[in-house]
Amino acid sequence: MMNNDKNSNHFKQELDLNVYMDAMTDTDNTQLILKREKTRYTDGANKVIQKVQNEFLEKKRVEEIDMALANKDKERFMQLTSANWKDAL
Repeated sequence: MMNNDKNSNHFKQELDLNVYMDAMTDTDNTQLILKREKTRYTDGANKVIQKVQNEFLEKKRVEEIDMALANKDKERFMQLTSANWKDAL
């Protein structure tokens, strides 16, 4: 049997390496990620994504609470400080 260096597994590994190298050298990976047909995330990446999303929501919550206080909007303030505050956003 002939040994083919360009088998599909080798190509996939090379593609993964190229994507990884692009991600490491490109400071803004947004376009690279959006152009991909499919993106796989590891558990670590999922945790980072969740952390960033939570930080965004917390920041948005603080802004909304400040706005509710400035507008003396008691109902909005109560929604944002309740246990279900994420639903209010």
